[in-house]
Amino acid sequence: MNIVKIALAGGTALTLTMTMAMADDNNAYLKQVQTGSGSGTNAALITQSGSGNDAGSASKNVTQTAKSNSDNTLDILQSGDNNDIGLNGFSQLAEYASSPFGNSATITQSSNNNVVGKVDQKNRFGGAVGATGNTLTILQAGGGDNVINEVLQDKHKGGSGNVADITMTGTSNTIASVMQAVTKKAGNTMTVTISGNNNGRGALSGSAAASGATTSTLKQGFADVNNGNAEKGDNSLTLVISGAGNQFGVTQQGFSNTVGTLDISGANNQLGAQQDGSLNVMTVAAITGDDNNIGVKQVGTSNTAGVTVTGNANAFLVSQNGVSNTASVTVTGDNNGEGNAFGGFAASLGLSTGLFDQMGDDNGLTFTATGNMNAFATKQDGADNAINGSQNGNMNQVAVLQVGSSNMASFSQSGNGNNAAISQ
Repeated sequence: MNIVKIALAGGTALTLTMTMAMADDNNAYLKQVQTGSGSGTNAALITQSGSGNDAGSASKNVTQTAKSNSDNTLDILQSGDNNDIGLNGFSQLAEYASSPFGNSATITQSSNNNVVGKVDQKNRFGGAVGATGNTLTILQAGGGDNVINEVLQDKHKGGSGNVADITMTGTSNTIASVMQAVTKKAGNTMTVTISGNNNGRGALSGSAAASGATTSTLKQGFADVNNGNAEKGDNSLTLVISGAGNQFGVTQQGFSNTVGTLDISGANNQLGAQQDGSLNVMTVAAITGDDNNIGVKQVGTSNTAGVTVTGNANAFLVSQNGVSNTASVTVTGDNNGEGNAFGGFAASLGLSTGLFDQMGDDNGLTFTATGNMNAFATKQDGADNAINGSQNGNMNQVAVLQVGSSNMASFSQSGNGNNAAISQ
């Protein structure tokens, strides 16, 4: 039995196109409202084919509202079995925007058992002339149990729009939450491609969780529920996962933060990334091994972190809190970092294994470990400190602590079982 419910209201130009397959239990609900003066156009195309598809939800929501020179467009195409879009709503609101194309959404699902779930796009109370409000493209194809939930895009007070492009193919993939918010800045950009199996279905732990990122959540900005003026936006990230059983989370607060391409092709890895501030840059080389647990956290302004991991079961966190800190960490081998306890001299400094910590301004770190089962940690608390060190071998231990300003530490460990501590 097919059910189509359409409600239209408004005093401006409005177009609607809906195509429904006359087969099995498809359901579609749509309400479009355009009122007020000026020009505005809502447009919708919903095509469903197969059995058991829903465009709306249990509460019958697919809603578009546009006022005063705003446009909403909606394209939904479902083909196959048991697909859902909405699941308690698909809402686009472009209210009082100063330019057209306030919201645009294209969602395509093909084959079986795919779910999107509650997409909400807002573009309200004005914006830069010529700025596009929000655009969203989600494609789930290839069969299986793909799930995406709680997608939110927000544009407010002069910011230009957000762009999200999410593709999931394969089986049993999940993204629990995607959020983009912008105020007074350029829009956020996000590209996500997941083609493996069972990614994002567990929980972050260890160094990845210590980054402050939330499991299976991709977040840029924060919801401005009180119509405040906090600057946010212009953040960018790219996430590509082609392996299996990987956990991930990325949080970008503030503005003009950059996460390069996060590429995970191995299995059972964990990656957590957080940027809170402005003009921070993070790069993580492709993770091709298995069971690695990596976290990167940047709080402040103009911090730069680069991480390269080659091998299996390595675990560490790079944490920066301040201004203009730089860190470059390269680990090659297996079972290095967090899982190895300190003893002897290295334990005397009280640092946690696998933690590279920078607090203050203009601190620099370059560290390279090559081998297996090495333990390491560094901490800089102050300004203009520098650490340059390396480990080459197995079961080496090193801890470095620098407090104050203009300290410099350099070390090199070669062979097996070395143990060193540096405190300044």
